[in-house]
Amino acid sequence: MTMPIDVKAVRSGLTNDGYIVVRNAVPTTLCQAVLEAIGHELDIWIDKQCSWERVSHEIDQVPLWGHQCQWNIRELSDLHAIWSTVWGTERLWVDRNSCRFTPPWQPGRADALPLHWDVDPRDREQQWYQGLVALTASPAGCGGFRCAPGVMGNRDRWPDDWMTTSYGTEYRPDLVGEDETIEVPLDVGDLLVFDHHLPHGTVRNLGDQPRAVFYLQMFPTGTPEEAATNIADHNAGIAPPWWRWKPGHDRVEPGPPARLSHQGRRLLGMEPW
Repeated sequence: MTMPIDVKAVRSGLTNDGYIVVRNAVPTTLCQAVLEAIGHELDIWIDKQCSWERVSHEIDQVPLWGHQCQWNIRELSDLHAIWSTVWGTERLWVDRNSCRFTPPWQPGRADALPLHWDVDPRDREQQWYQGLVALTASPAGCGGFRCAPGVMGNRDRWPDDWMTTSYGTEYRPDLVGEDETIEVPLDVGDLLVFDHHLPHGTVRNLGDQPRAVFYLQMFPTGTPEEAATNIADHNAGIAPPWWRWKPGHDRVEPGPPARLSHQGRRLLGMEPW
């Protein structure tokens, strides 16, 4: 491991603010490789405006989750060290999530994500930490991450009723004032980790360049049955079942599965810790 980690700062940030940012957690060359893979595999190029219309107008997420370049990031020892600090154990698995690619906003394109929770924050049996790696810089006003730490810390602001949609339940807070939200600008290679109790979303991209991130989270290992499913889906080139409702995420990725290192095989559940 080469990156020093301030354990107290990590735990304090997640507890008090609901999120942390680790600067330069991923080399820019690895981030650029993911952008190039999105271009080669999906014909969506960061520097070709005519290709941006290939991003779904329903949700600005692109169906790339098992590419070798993504595993090259997942297998970084520094990332594992950060997530081990978050969870207090090195025995972790990694998710096989995809990327968000947000072109500059215009009518007809997917709009900013409203503030939401991905898991019911009132469920005391759940504890998750979510994360993303910035593949492009996202200065203020350019489609980046925003959140409401004050709402996270006030259970009275958590609604008792939730909207139901065709793909599940929408966990959204009641009206939140603009003065209660903060935007978190990121540079290429920065890692953002946040507690799932933190209401979060994005801002509209009012810049002139796309904003792209790679969703990445690690979590404590599961059961042998869950490991078998992870391995089978990886070998088959298919997304986890809970993501397949998203546009394009029901496809089979072309080519053989990524070659995993010893670290990658442990993170998938293929080998024990």
